[in-house]
Amino acid sequence: MAKPAKTQSAVSSTSAPYLGQHVRGLDHGRVILPSEWRLGGSAVDFMLVLWPLTSRDYLLVLPPSRWEVIRKHLEELSITDDQVAVVERLIGVNSFSRSLDRYGRLPLPEDASRAVGIGKEAMLVGRMDKFEVWNPARFAATLANPDAQRIADVIKTMRI
Repeated sequence: MAKPAKTQSAVSSTSAPYLGQHVRGLDHGRVILPSEWRLGGSAVDFMLVLWPLTSRDYLLVLPPSRWEVIRKHLEELSITDDQVAVVERLIGVNSFSRSLDRYGRLPLPEDASRAVGIGKEAMLVGRMDKFEVWNPARFAATLANPDAQRIADVIKTMRI
């Protein structure tokens, strides 16, 4: 009997697919990632960014491959452009590098967690090649009031 052909994964082999939503308790400022979000035995350095930069609603968590896309894009912009400098500055002061410990726990920066209202629990929200860390109540309120027209407009531009 012939073996089925292997299908190409829709997710990069260098990052786990971050899907679903998961409520997690914090353990000394660390949140454990779902097992399916952890690459087997790989040490991963994540960049955590207070996001959006101007309102700080949640922590955007970028694996190395996604952070590299942003870094390279910014690197291509003019070093003398004042607006670029403002964006780089905002990203710089609102970003934190963190690594998973051997138990799959991600340490959250204390000041950043406080800024987005994360206390004893956090909501992990998958965004395919990245994920977010929210205060569960704030996330629920955001889901309760989606901007349907804006979402429809974005989907149209994406052609999906």
